[in-house]
Amino acid sequence: MFNSLGDEKLRSAETLTVGVISAPDNDFAASIQSLLGHKGPEWQFHIKAALGGETDLLETRYYVGLLNGAPVGNVMTLETRGVGILGHVYTRPEHRRKGVCQAIMRHVMDDFRERSGHVLQLGTGFESPPYWIYHSFGFRSLKAGFMRYAGESGDAFEREWFAPDTVRAMIMEWRHWPLVALLGAQTGGELLRSAAWRLYGIGNLETPIVRTLSARAEGRGPSAVVLETARGAVVGCATLHPTGSGMNGWPNVWLLDFFTHPAFAADAGLLLDALPWPSGKIIAYVDAGAPGKAATLENHGFIREGDLSGFLRADGVARDVWLYGRIVD
Repeated sequence: MFNSLGDEKLRSAETLTVGVISAPDNDFAASIQSLLGHKGPEWQFHIKAALGGETDLLETRYYVGLLNGAPVGNVMTLETRGVGILGHVYTRPEHRRKGVCQAIMRHVMDDFRERSGHVLQLGTGFESPPYWIYHSFGFRSLKAGFMRYAGESGDAFEREWFAPDTVRAMIMEWRHWPLVALLGAQTGGELLRSAAWRLYGIGNLETPIVRTLSARAEGRGPSAVVLETARGAVVGCATLHPTGSGMNGWPNVWLLDFFTHPAFAADAGLLLDALPWPSGKIIAYVDAGAPGKAATLENHGFIREGDLSGFLRADGVARDVWLYGRIVD
């Protein structure tokens, strides 16, 4: 169902009707898939699954601009409990430079605030034209083109969101997507958080997570679990990636990654307990400055097998890394 949010006069003097389509939706599924047909396979998987009602409690909204009843622009949000990701900002080439993006963005942000949303994150080119458009709507850089909108209460929300609480480990679901992404944007803790996701310090996990979820839904790819608090925050994440086979990797060798919010480092072992362990060799890379993470691995049968001097280079600094391994029969 297309819920109209208002009309906007474009630079071309045309009238753009802006509205939101909340997934699942059958009536506009074909139009959305056509408009975003240039997106990669993992994104196509999510678009189809969301519109078909197959993404559990994840809230997916497509804010669309219509000219003469036809969609010409889009902004998507993914949300859980007021925590979201903004993406798929697109205008058809023949309608660019008319102000379509800004017109849709105004309604996206107004609607997000009216729904008492807390945090939105996005990734774009640093100081590119889109960067400054997002900046004008209150987004600020966390790291180069990785940006965050928090509103007036955003910082207070995150302090409460990540406050000490009881936790449970569970399989990652679609609804966890923006929540894991928010966790990946938190400062503190070790530098080497996820080797498979190339997460060194804070970073934008939007794409790695959708690749993980879509691959798993198709019965392939990594295992993934999260730590969820009683209030619904994700405060830890672990993945177990196959490293490939034949000429493209090491058969029966798996890469383990896990990281937590600093306030929940003591609960990291619950992530490892919840993972389904395959037979074979499991390896893990640990920042040499993270002895607590190393202790968690040792408590789960891992042995320190090597010291890799200057192995990790991030932000212009070389870091030592410890290599841990375990064989599962």
